[in-house]
Amino acid sequence: MNKVNQFDPFSFIVGILGVIVGIITLNRPDITFSTIVIIVAVFSIITGIFKITHLSDVFESKTWIIFNSILDILIGILMLFNAAFGILYIAIFFAIMFILDSLTALSLAKYIKDISHGWYVMDITFAVIGIIIGILLLASPVASALSVAFLVGLFFLVNGILRIVHSI
Repeated sequence: MNKVNQFDPFSFIVGILGVIVGIITLNRPDITFSTIVIIVAVFSIITGIFKITHLSDVFESKTWIIFNSILDILIGILMLFNAAFGILYIAIFFAIMFILDSLTALSLAKYIKDISHGWYVMDITFAVIGIIIGILLLASPVASALSVAFLVGLFFLVNGILRIVHSI
């Protein structure tokens, strides 16, 4: 990892990719949302299979890991074959992710404070906005479901811009 005050080509490239994905996502929300549901569903099924085949020997009590694995698999199957469930699950998951990522950005902002007051203020501002948006989305999963594709695009765009700014 490069020092905070040096050019970071990896962050720059990730930032550019984030901006590109954000723009594509904002232009095609229908394809974005259905793709997200399918990816999360398949990932959930694969995770459940992995846990049951590779992690059941790790735990002293196999009951929990088997229950957790079956739950992952069932959630994945439900998401693939029940669009309403997939939409609601993604909406809640996305709201929680928004909150957790924003809390992480808020906690990391202290490292930027001594380098640049402007970046620090920008990081704090975006983190607080992210937390507020996440709480609003969590409070209203239906509204969240209706705006997930837009918010995914906005998330990639904002994070891409932040990575580009921080990389320079």
